[in-house]
Amino acid sequence: MSPEVLAPPSDHHSAPSVRRLSDDFREVLRSAAGRDVTFGELELKLQGRGFALFILLLSVPFCFPIAIPGLSIGFGIVIMLLGIRIALGRKPQLPDFILRKEIKHKTLERIVGFGLKLCQRMEKVARPRMHFLREHPGAVKLIGIGLASGGVQLLLPLPPLIPLSNTIPAVSVVLLTVGLIERDGVFVLCGYFVNLCAWAYFALMFAFAGKRRINPIFFTSHKSASVPPLESACVPSAEMATL
Repeated sequence: MSPEVLAPPSDHHSAPSVRRLSDDFREVLRSAAGRDVTFGELELKLQGRGFALFILLLSVPFCFPIAIPGLSIGFGIVIMLLGIRIALGRKPQLPDFILRKEIKHKTLERIVGFGLKLCQRMEKVARPRMHFLREHPGAVKLIGIGLASGGVQLLLPLPPLIPLSNTIPAVSVVLLTVGLIERDGVFVLCGYFVNLCAWAYFALMFAFAGKRRINPIFFTSHKSASVPPLESACVPSAEMATL
């Protein structure tokens, strides 16, 4: 298993001193020191905890209904590229033009705020389970496929009116990355399930949109599609009758 993907293995004999995800998120904000940071700088800051934490940081803003506008496509591309490299068994890395892109400090503050809320809840239930993640390196490649799939879902140019179009894929990415970091197979399996649900949801939305284009009257409300009664449309008014 590649050390760049997984966090360093924890020592079960010193469990009380294990570093938590929420500590990593706070450290990211402290090290930024109130300035904008590039993807490259952020990658270096998280190097000790592996690329899984880097992917987690990029996905958490979309797990909440109030999303940060303009991020899903860019962050989705980054998650997709890293997922593909993990799936191919290669060291996760990003192209230089992406590493030079900056994240505004205000945006980073919001991302860390979202991440703290999410991680503090997950830390209560996440623990090493189903150790197939350590025993079978191919399982990490399969997780990479799931991450790449979630990245593709995030970067899809869907209309903003479609509810949860970013939230469902982001939840799948978060579950997969937390499963990697905490060695929790239950989280990984839940991540696969949510990812499949996201594709089913998108297929349903596309089918709905296609049906609406073909037969728009079918989707019109009764109030807007109502027609005047036959009698009022055909029987002339009293004024007309006198002519």
